[in-house]
Amino acid sequence: MDMENNMTDTVFWDKVAPKYATDPISDMPAYEETLGRMRAHLQPDHAVLEIGCGTGSTALELAAGVKSYLGTDISPQMIRIARTKLTRDAPGDLAFDVATAGHPPEGHYDAVLALNLLHLVPDMDEVLRSVYRLLPKGGLFIAKTALLKDGNRLVPLVIPLMRLLGKAPSVLSLSRHMVERQLRAAGFVEVETIRQPGLVPRLFTVYRKP
Repeated sequence: MDMENNMTDTVFWDKVAPKYATDPISDMPAYEETLGRMRAHLQPDHAVLEIGCGTGSTALELAAGVKSYLGTDISPQMIRIARTKLTRDAPGDLAFDVATAGHPPEGHYDAVLALNLLHLVPDMDEVLRSVYRLLPKGGLFIAKTALLKDGNRLVPLVIPLMRLLGKAPSVLSLSRHMVERQLRAAGFVEVETIRQPGLVPRLFTVYRKP
């Protein structure tokens, strides 16, 4: 079933990739707050993996401040667009590749990022287990997650119709409590958590592998 969901979501994200690449950021202050928080945690000697990197905009913002940065996404079209941004001005140790969130590339990573992703994966537990396994002791898992259960009650009711019309991917209806509980159940310990308000609130979390 998860494989079927992955294939369906790949088709969706491939289709919307060109528009996604040009859409403005809906909440720039929240995005800038997130960037600042991540820069405070990421170090110059860090090897970073971002799962669900989309078209690579955040990767370009962060890669210059770390040792290496690999952005991955389930959508080949998203990765194709991301790679067009690897100009001579791009950080030298920035790369993009196609991979699912539940099966990220093997390697040594000091930090794994999942930004606006966990509510979109078919099996969040699988993703958290994979990230935990990849990280060394003390490694950071940084995520930003939509909280449909904690926002406007009409939004979860609209999503099935949008999916039927091909206007939305599959989305998990998560609360802050559910996200934090699953992170702890995977073995992570909390470093920092921030709730960003909105029609659909977002939870920014920094957790560490003990």
